[in-house]
Amino acid sequence: MVELHEILREIKPLDKQAIEKGEKICDQLAKPLGALGKMETIYARLYAMFQGVIDISKQIVLVYVADNGVVAEGISANPQETTYVVARNMLEGKTGLCAISRHVGSDVKVVDIGCMKDIYSDQSCKVRRGTGNILKEPALTREQAIEAILVGYRETLSCIQKGYKLFGTGEMGIGNTTTSAAVISAILNLEASQVTGYGAGLTEGMKSHKTQVIESAVACHAPYKDVLDIVSKVGGLDMLGMVGTYLACAHHQLPCVVDGLISITGLLIASKLNSHVLDYCFASHVSTEPAYRLVCEHLGLDPMLLMDMRLGEGSGCPLAFFLMSNAVYTIEAMPTFSEGKLSRDDYIDIR
Repeated sequence: MVELHEILREIKPLDKQAIEKGEKICDQLAKPLGALGKMETIYARLYAMFQGVIDISKQIVLVYVADNGVVAEGISANPQETTYVVARNMLEGKTGLCAISRHVGSDVKVVDIGCMKDIYSDQSCKVRRGTGNILKEPALTREQAIEAILVGYRETLSCIQKGYKLFGTGEMGIGNTTTSAAVISAILNLEASQVTGYGAGLTEGMKSHKTQVIESAVACHAPYKDVLDIVSKVGGLDMLGMVGTYLACAHHQLPCVVDGLISITGLLIASKLNSHVLDYCFASHVSTEPAYRLVCEHLGLDPMLLMDMRLGEGSGCPLAFFLMSNAVYTIEAMPTFSEGKLSRDDYIDIR
């Protein structure tokens, strides 16, 4: 079985010269220089990943399902059972993510990495049934955290072997905005009040309580040795599964799209293990959760959409899939300056 340290050692940065080749293709098109904005930067990065022959026709969102013990502290308006119910709905194609994915033409894979109730009869992906209550005990052991990463890696590798070329990360787990905020607070040394949002919906009083739980949990488990120590103590299985997906995509030089808060928390963790992972990731939209913007700025990400979305599930990913596919088609279908009987010298580069 492949070991985590081997994966991390083999991840390489994206070839900057190949990115520049992609940029030159965009600059030869019959248009003002840089006029397609992010479509051009998306194309150039994809050009480098696919060595000039871009194929992102087969797309999938991996949804990691896991429960969180901290729900016992009353940090969510939804009962823990909601995790299982929504996961089952996903299998039947009855969620927002599923509807968006059908329209776009992308697929969804549900991975039971830690739901309290069994979603499948085969439990080979399940690390444990829910995490510990982070206010009273560590969420996981370090060994379980590493195993969760490897589950995500293996599930993504299986999809790669089936021909998938473009990936997205999604989740389902009541209480996971609390664990994500705790991880972000500990990694970036931010106050709980800076990273705590309303999640799926809270009253002001409930949000205040959630903030206090996060602050107390982060404090009681300190000090932290490294990023794996942080996520083992105050994190969750869903974000760790996502880490595995990010590592697998980077390892195989394939693009991966980030959704919302839990998704970007997974990327934050992955980036602390190997910063080259960021070369292969694309942010889909700006989540309404306050911690999202803070992590986005820390990682230097530039989201494609501003739509006030806070659904989770991975719902931003298929929207980004469409934009990325359109960027590739548009740039490869447009005429060059010579084909369009235009002169590049007539255009001033204002980038």
